[in-house]
Amino acid sequence: MNRELHRLAARKQVLLAELQLQRMQITLYASDARDALRPAGLIGGAVARPAAAMALVDTIARLLGWHRVARIVRLGAIALTAFRIANLWRVRQRGPSSPS
Repeated sequence: MNRELHRLAARKQVLLAELQLQRMQITLYASDARDALRPAGLIGGAVARPAAAMALVDTIARLLGWHRVARIVRLGAIALTAFRIANLWRVRQRGPSSPS
């Protein structure tokens, strides 16, 4: 019985170490994916970062079977895109502002 408990405790430690390693790998992969999706430049990064984050959340939600969350994220992405287009259109309608 004592030998079995030691074996189970050792197995638990191995599983916990593997879990921690997998978490660190996922963090590294997510960081690499963010860097790959982020365009160069300040403005491009400001536009792409939220879109990449939404795409990542949408993908993870679908993988986990959270279809409602995935749908809400997709609708949020569409709303954000529409908002940015409206702002861009409004700024262009005003024309360039002259410094006073």
